[in-house]
Amino acid sequence: MGGILQVRVSAWTFDEKEVSKRWPSLTSLVWEDGTFITPARGVMELAEAVQTACHAELIDKKKVEALEDKAKTAHDTLQKLRASLADWQPQEADKLTYALEDNLDALEDIAAKF
Repeated sequence: MGGILQVRVSAWTFDEKEVSKRWPSLTSLVWEDGTFITPARGVMELAEAVQTACHAELIDKKKVEALEDKAKTAHDTLQKLRASLADWQPQEADKLTYALEDNLDALEDIAAKF
């Protein structure tokens, strides 16, 4: 890195509309039905919101019970993704982005049954 020009390794959701298209039941549950509000509604924010909604019981207790194990897995994957980005490990981060999306797919399957 230079004194003025900095190099960063980061990840973000390119189009937040795609999040609600891919995980409609899950986004509705935590961002519309629940009380968890966040200005950004990307993939990483969804994983964080599901974990928060379960942990703080911002959604119905039966829904929490159904989601909480997978929500923790998604949150753990998110933390690993953040760590890999902080450690400048883009290849590992890339693998974890797919794993995080798979975690959210599993959560969507559960949420779609509510």
